[in-house]
Amino acid sequence: MLAQLQHEQSAVRVSAIKQLAQPGNIPAIAPLATLLDDPEDAVRLQVILALRQIGGPHVFDVLVAALQNERPQVRRAAIVTLGKLADPRSLTPLLQALQDPDERVRNSALLTLGELGDPRALPALERLQSHNEQEPAQLKQEYLNHAIKNIHKRNQL
Repeated sequence: MLAQLQHEQSAVRVSAIKQLAQPGNIPAIAPLATLLDDPEDAVRLQVILALRQIGGPHVFDVLVAALQNERPQVRRAAIVTLGKLADPRSLTPLLQALQDPDERVRNSALLTLGELGDPRALPALERLQSHNEQEPAQLKQEYLNHAIKNIHKRNQL
C-alpha cells in the first residue's frame, strides 16, 4: 500500500490514500504527510481528508505544518480539519491563520473559530473587529461578526 503512495499516476496515489484513511491508523500519518507537497491538487486534498478520517491528537502536528503549505487550498483544508478535531491546541494555529496572506484562508480560519466556539478566541477576534473597521478589506466583516456572535451564543456570554 505504501508503495502506491509514490505511484506515477495520481489516481493510484489517491486510491492508496483512501485505503489508509482509517480511524486510528497512526502508522499512515507520516507517509501521508509527505504527499502534502504532491503536484496534484486531488492528492493533496485527499491527504487532508485522510488525516481527518484518521483523527486523534497524532494528526495535529501534520495539520499545523500544512498551514505553512504554499498552496492556499491545502491551508484552508487543514484549517477546516483542525476545527473538526476539536483539539484545544487548535486555537493558537487558527488564530495565527488569521494573518495568512490569502483572504480565503483568513476567512476559513474565522469561520472555523466561530464553529469551535472557544471563548479564548474572543479577545483576539474583538481586537480584529475594531481594527477591521478601519481596514475592512483585511477580513470579511460579516464572518468576523458571525464568529464573535457564535462564540458568545455557544458560551452564553
